[in-house]
Amino acid sequence: MKILYVNPARLSSGLDAIIKGPPLSLISIAAMVPEHDATLFDFKVHKYNEKKFRSLLNKSDVVALTSMTPQISHAFEVAQMAKEHGCTTIIGGYQPTLAPEFVAKHPAVDYAVRGEGEHTFRELIDYIDGNPSNRVLRNIDGISYKNKEGQVLHNKDRKLELNLDNFPMPRRDLLDDKKYVYLGARVAQLETSRGCPHNCKFCCIIKMWRNPDRPVTYRTKSTKRIMQEIYDIDWKNDFIFFCEDNFTIKIKRTREILETIIRSGIPNKMFFSCQSRVDTLYRNPGLIDLMHKAGMRQVFLGIESVHQQSLDAMNKQNTTPQMVKHVVSSLQDRGISIFGGVIIGFPGETVSMVRQNIQFARSLNLTCIQFTPITAFPGTDFYNEMSEKKMITSNDYRHYDLFHSMMRTEQLTNNEIYQLVGEAYSAYYLHKGWLKMLIKRYTNPFGNFNWMGRNIPRFAKTVIKSGREMLLSMGMSQSNISEEMKELMNQAKNGNYKTYEKINGIEKEVEKLILTKKAPIPVKIVE
Repeated sequence: MKILYVNPARLSSGLDAIIKGPPLSLISIAAMVPEHDATLFDFKVHKYNEKKFRSLLNKSDVVALTSMTPQISHAFEVAQMAKEHGCTTIIGGYQPTLAPEFVAKHPAVDYAVRGEGEHTFRELIDYIDGNPSNRVLRNIDGISYKNKEGQVLHNKDRKLELNLDNFPMPRRDLLDDKKYVYLGARVAQLETSRGCPHNCKFCCIIKMWRNPDRPVTYRTKSTKRIMQEIYDIDWKNDFIFFCEDNFTIKIKRTREILETIIRSGIPNKMFFSCQSRVDTLYRNPGLIDLMHKAGMRQVFLGIESVHQQSLDAMNKQNTTPQMVKHVVSSLQDRGISIFGGVIIGFPGETVSMVRQNIQFARSLNLTCIQFTPITAFPGTDFYNEMSEKKMITSNDYRHYDLFHSMMRTEQLTNNEIYQLVGEAYSAYYLHKGWLKMLIKRYTNPFGNFNWMGRNIPRFAKTVIKSGREMLLSMGMSQSNISEEMKELMNQAKNGNYKTYEKINGIEKEVEKLILTKKAPIPVKIVE
């Protein structure tokens, strides 16, 4: 059979213009059925022409799509086009896992794949392709589909593959690597683990990677398998991004991987990027040195908030603003650029508190920050909680794109959250300080960030130019910055500003936060 693998488009908002990673999920499931002809079309990077795309559909027997929540509307459009050309349609990924009934009942969807898709996809393709193994549809675990009466049926959940090394190598031959860019650098993706040992109520990961009998499941690949995948990647790429939620969950394992990479000599030819946690790096400072030696030059950190009450509620009780400053300084002193994440509108935070978060983020001088409105994804405990409290303001999944607001809190309306997201991006990227900092940092041939030299032209084009143009096209400008925000920014020039937290339901002043590079940040409550 001829299978067309499709990565649907996302809404063009936030930082979508500067982060375009390859669809690892699609090339992973394609590897499970190598006997079938495979073509990949990625709406995020491939130029779309309807006539040519319909020609692809006309030559295909099966169209396999992946879909995160904000992609689902476009995934349905593609599925509808595929049905018009007589294709069988399969949709997997986060959205079918989080909301299987919603996805499977769509008339253009034949099968929705829930959770880990490799084994499910192989069995389903075998069933569609004449069923030589005499499979019974109701016995294919992990799928949802409609019966002849139009009723949606959900087969039992698929048990996870215990040994990730058993999966074949991803079909990287399907990718056009030149088109995938992360913060100005050509990037390939590699998955060294799946799942997370934690159980945060607002997280989608624990819903995606779970066994029917265990709500939380974390699995890893062997170091040998990881190295095989590294060598399988085209080294014309600038970076390999370890794309799991947290590369440093198990310190001993992380050290083993990094030490193996160092011994291999790969850091002389390739750089690496990963996601980590502030508290992990704070407790293990030697890991930062090891990351640097292994060629780690970009790290994503969830900064989230400067308010301890919010960090505690996010299951980050072991993280403090002082630790954030320390870890950020430690990474940047070694020439490791940081992509930070800040949540806008976490329950309990007022407008003033959110603006303090924005200024705290500005004080860190990170290469890039994503300001994310608080979002309750369907299928999570947090969504159920917010739904019961009547906090959900939009059921349009196009608003679940980590830029638009889809809920309110007791302190903020959904419109206030949306306005604060715009103010955050404007204050950070459209203010002269950010660009001045980047130019000084990356153009210094003798500085810690001189590794960026060869990527400066692409960084300028994809991050500075395209990113700023996107923000401006969405109506953002310095006029979005409130007087209160401007005052915080002015106070920061003098080395301090005040912050507030809600204590026993009352907003109280906390000691001034010193924003000089070396000074610790006190968080003691002033009674």
